[in-house]
Amino acid sequence: MKNWKRNISIAMASAMLFGCCGFSAQAEGNAPIRVGSLIALGTATPFVAIENGLLNQGDLQVEVSQFSDGAAIMEAFAAGELDVAIVGVIPVATWVSKGVEMKVVASANGGGHVLMTRKDTGITSVEELAGHTVAAPSVATVTDALLRSKILGDAGLDPDMDLTLIPGMKPADMATVLMASKEVDAMMTWEPFAAEAEATYGDDIVVLYDSPKEIKEETGSDAFYPVNVVAASQDMIDNRLDDLKAFLDSYKATVDFLNEDESANAVLAKVLEMDEETIAAARERIDYTYDIDKEATVETLNWALQLGYIDEIPAEEDLFYTVE
Repeated sequence: MKNWKRNISIAMASAMLFGCCGFSAQAEGNAPIRVGSLIALGTATPFVAIENGLLNQGDLQVEVSQFSDGAAIMEAFAAGELDVAIVGVIPVATWVSKGVEMKVVASANGGGHVLMTRKDTGITSVEELAGHTVAAPSVATVTDALLRSKILGDAGLDPDMDLTLIPGMKPADMATVLMASKEVDAMMTWEPFAAEAEATYGDDIVVLYDSPKEIKEETGSDAFYPVNVVAASQDMIDNRLDDLKAFLDSYKATVDFLNEDESANAVLAKVLEMDEETIAAARERIDYTYDIDKEATVETLNWALQLGYIDEIPAEEDLFYTVE
């Protein structure tokens, strides 16, 4: 885990992003807000804030720590090492069902997942993956549930019987085992790694299922399916609500920057250490938002429910909290 642990001035963040004087956030004690996130396109928001020069001493301090995956974030959260996590909604619901006191206080992003194969496999549809090997993400993540329940399920494939999934593979390694060593026949990846693979391998890599496009057309929604969210500990909500409000104001300002500023892709490219053209292509498959679509979020959680990752979807009052 790379530890950024930089101090973010919430007041300065708002002022710089809006180009005007921001509010003053008074800390309720000296403890910083401890935020955990991943260096990935959908969860890059706090690191974008860092690259925008928002790290100045102020009344409210935020420590941002980078984790290797969502499971590591949730383990740290459950251990009381984090106050806020930017992570997949399925891991959040899973840990809530285990008794971890946390709630979704904002959305982060939607979409981003792509099922891809090599051209020389001759595979042209999801159904034709039967009998083949697929590089897959960690079990019980949004990506995993989407693959097993929605994509393979709709194709009439049993993920445990009809094909071989190799779980826990990092996205940076997936393209290598698919395209270079050819140890697998397909991969379930996400952005910006899908766009990077397309840029690297061109026509030799084939999209079997473009989840953002397919699901958006199926549902008729204006937005992509919910994936990552901002979750806060119950202790943060109960005892440091003003600090949480200040953090979320800064977070929302950063999301607005990503959606509205022409320099956003350049900042994302720096954070993710990729070229700007790849970032622009990857952003065609994701959206940034802080507004929670509860109905659509429950649909995402249904994938986990169908797989038995959760016994039931947590009640709305146990999963969501509206910060006003």
